[in-house]
This record gives sequence, C-alpha cells and structure tokens, in this order.
Amino acid sequence: MNQSPTIEKVLSSKTFANKEVLKGLLRFLYAESVRGQSLKEMDIAVAYFNRRAEFIASDDTIVRVNIYKLRTLLEKYYAEEGKEDAELVEIPKGSYTVLIHQRNRGGEKKKAIQRLPLVLGSLFLLSLLANLYLFTAQRSKTVENPVWNAYVESAQPVSITLGDPFFFRVQDQHSAAGNLIVRDITVNSKEDLELAKPVGLQEIKSEVSELNYPYFSRNNLWPLPDLISFFAKSSVETRLQTLSESNIDDIKNSNVIFIANINSFGWMNKFLEKTSLRIATNPRTISIRQDGQEKKLTVPEYIKGSYVDYALLVKIPGPNNNLITLMGDFHASGLRGLTSYISKPATAAKLRQQVEERYGEFPAYFEMVVKVTSYNYSDFDTELIHFKPVQ
Repeated sequence: MNQSPTIEKVLSSKTFANKEVLKGLLRFLYAESVRGQSLKEMDIAVAYFNRRAEFIASDDTIVRVNIYKLRTLLEKYYAEEGKEDAELVEIPKGSYTVLIHQRNRGGEKKKAIQRLPLVLGSLFLLSLLANLYLFTAQRSKTVENPVWNAYVESAQPVSITLGDPFFFRVQDQHSAAGNLIVRDITVNSKEDLELAKPVGLQEIKSEVSELNYPYFSRNNLWPLPDLISFFAKSSVETRLQTLSESNIDDIKNSNVIFIANINSFGWMNKFLEKTSLRIATNPRTISIRQDGQEKKLTVPEYIKGSYVDYALLVKIPGPNNNLITLMGDFHASGLRGLTSYISKPATAAKLRQQVEERYGEFPAYFEMVVKVTSYNYSDFDTELIHFKPVQ
C-alpha cells in the first residue's frame, strides 16, 4: 500500500538518516494501523523482527526497546526539523497504533498564555525551578565519567552482559565419580562441544552434554557494584544478563558493557578485531600490536601470593549506532584494579587529563590496558600502560 506523505517526510529527514530498522518499523506499524489491526508486542516481534512463535516478551525486549527509540526519534524530529510541520505522527504510549493528526498551534499558544501569569506571579515556583536546576546540575556532575558519559547521554538502554564460562557435564557409567562438571578453556560453546570431545575425554566411554545453568567467576563480580552505583544515579534503563542468553540482536538494540574473564570472551572476541589488541588463552596473553611491533603481556596459569595481572577495556561503535565496551582480565584482580581506576573521581580525572593532553580531547572510542600489581586477589597498584583511540 502507498505510504502517507506525512510518514515519508518524517522518514526522509536527517533525524531518521541511517535508522533503517526504525524506518521499517514505522512503515510497518502505519500499514497495520491503516488496516485497523490492533497489534500486540508478540505480533510485532514475529511479523517484523522475525522472532519465532514461542517468543517470550519478558525474555526478549527487542520490541519495547525499538518502540521506545522510535518514539524518542519522533520527539526529536518534531522538536528540530519538523517543528513547523502542520501534521504530527504519534505512537501513543500503551499502544502500537500510528496516529497522524493536525498540530493545534492555537491551542498551544492559548495554554502558554494561560500559564504565563502563574509563572511570573509565583516566586515560590521560580525558587522551586532554581533548586531543581541546581539538583539536576549536581546530579549530572555526580555521574560525570570519561568512560561512561556517552552511555548516560544516549537514549538507548544499557545491557551489562556477563561472560559465563562454558561448562559441560560428563556422565561416565564406568567411573566411581559418575557425574562430572568440566571446564575446558578450549570449549566455549555448544558448537565447540559438538565438533570434538575435549582433550582427555576421547578414550572415556561417556555421555558429554552442555550444562544448562551458568557459572560465574570473580572477574564478573568486581566491576558490578561500581557500575550499578553509577547508572543508578542516572535515568538510563539498565539490565543484567549473561552472554549465553544473548544474541546479535541484543548487541544491536542496546548499549552493551561486556565483562568477562578473557578465557570466556566467546563470540564477543570478534569485536577486538577493530583494535590493536589480541587475546590468547594458552598461554594467557594480551598482545598489543603497534607500529609493526607486537608486545605480549603474559600471566601465569596459576597464581599464589604476589603477582601481576593485566586488564583491558575497549570501547567501540556497535553495529547499530550503539556503544559496546569490553572489559576483561585473567585473574580477577585485573578488573578489580581497572574498575577502581576508572570509577574513582581522582584517577578518572587524571585519566581524562592525560588523554586530553596527548590527543586534544577524550576520544569517543578507544582501547586501554592496565597493569595491576596484586596479592591474593587484592589490587595494590594500577598503572595505565596502553591507551589508543579507535577509529
């Protein structure tokens, strides 16, 4: 069917440039609205986002996230490019119906005139607004952070995704142990498990299967209190999930902060291809490739007492104009030191100053590596040893 000229004017605007998913979603919703269809979340998930019929809304927020983004983009359009448009496109909250109606400018002016004496005549209200401004300014200052600022400024929700190490179950009828839970760092997905039995199990007459519940390591835990505390001071929608329950649509439809032991990066490892950093699990190494040379930072497999750990943080653009940050280490204390380094106001300010002195501004996308001196998982000293903007 032919689209409305009003809809097409909105979609051809600069505001909607490169927003192909949201453009298609608005066209789809409008077409269904014209047909008189009263859509539900599942209808949109199946018909537009190609989800399966067993779609569960509580587990998959793709519809809600994109409807929120679409409403936000429409508001932005009518506040800027479309502020003189005679007709408005609206998706009322609580429904997925697209409405087109005349902009009632006379009514808007009348309301403004009616409010004016109240505003001018009330010192109390002015005082209240002034205090609200000061509170907002103080709150903005509270959430100031060179690493996470862009997450707060973005309208997209934040997904804190934890890399859960892949474990599998070995059921051996000929062993006294009977049922073993195994972690092999060479096996990081169900596909890896299906391709070949892990080393050491070839000769065992056993049944090997994926474990259907996750395990987590210390590496996942250290950054969480600081991250949750930071985003709690903002109005950003934040959710927590695991890598094993995530898919590429989750990466596209939210700003992601991925936290993991480097051995558990799984398919998120591909996002390091945009950087000069590479990781290896045997031996446990972070490699920095720069100016035709490669510097390898290696940590021992087992630790005891005093040791050095390394942690990386990579912030890059996602596939749908979103943000992706990867945080990883080998022995947990690396992420503990890194999180403290970027979260404390003094060290965060020092980081910003160092970067701005070298590059003129703090880049939107970058990679960094820190060296953390530790004793029994307690971090004593954190040193920035690598920082580079990512194009």
